[in-house]
Amino acid sequence: MQSRGDNLSSALSRFADAAQRCRLAAGLSREEVAERTRCAEADVERMENAEQMPSRSYAVEADRLLGADGALAALWPPLVRSAYPEWFWQVVELEQQASFVQEFETVAIPGLLQTEAYARAVFCTAHPTASALQIEQFVTARLDRQRILDRPDPPQIMIALDEAVLRRRVGGSRTMSEQLGHLLAMADLPKMHVQVVPFSVREHPGSMTPFRIMGFCEGPEFLYGESFIGGQATTDAHQLGQHHVAFNLIQARALSPQASRVLIRRLRKEMEGGPD
Repeated sequence: MQSRGDNLSSALSRFADAAQRCRLAAGLSREEVAERTRCAEADVERMENAEQMPSRSYAVEADRLLGADGALAALWPPLVRSAYPEWFWQVVELEQQASFVQEFETVAIPGLLQTEAYARAVFCTAHPTASALQIEQFVTARLDRQRILDRPDPPQIMIALDEAVLRRRVGGSRTMSEQLGHLLAMADLPKMHVQVVPFSVREHPGSMTPFRIMGFCEGPEFLYGESFIGGQATTDAHQLGQHHVAFNLIQARALSPQASRVLIRRLRKEMEGGPD
């Protein structure tokens, strides 16, 4: 069985070979491709040498520019998929179709709301033996998930965060300050509902176990829970019912959205220019 690193290497090589072949067939230099795709020439070279993870926008733009008729763009999704363990890929696919998301988190800012720097810090900590290229793949894949927020009709997203998530200076004070600023901006979106469970709440049904419920216009709801060694997913009605009740109780004990913003702003101010 191939490792995720091997999968990434194979997917990058396929994209690199196709990108260079299409560029040469179109009679364009790397400098011309870089200029027309608003990209650095050095980045184009690294992507053609399978040394850099391309973005979705680059794959689409290069495909159009080079007249690849979709062949180049089609090689980008496998690059993202190889970033995930198989047990999580179903969650990612369903997330893109969700009409609502309810998420309780005790460890980190949810992926849909992470900044690039915060995501990179999370992955560097979680995967200390991963190569720099693998880390960039993980970050690119995570940021790509956030496309659902740009849909014409984005899902209703309800987030409950333990206060510890906001106080943990992932990546240092500057990265965390930027992340809290981004969280505040996201909290102002019409379909975004962010609440913080303060330390003053000593007990609540969520305990220390993060979970997510996703609902859809059609089909059963989906429950996903995480642990250190992996994740568990189910559509079991009884489990979903229990977690709906738990999420409702967590929301009831959390600060209001307005009070949550006040706390996030205060913590951000404390971190600005503060020591790591």
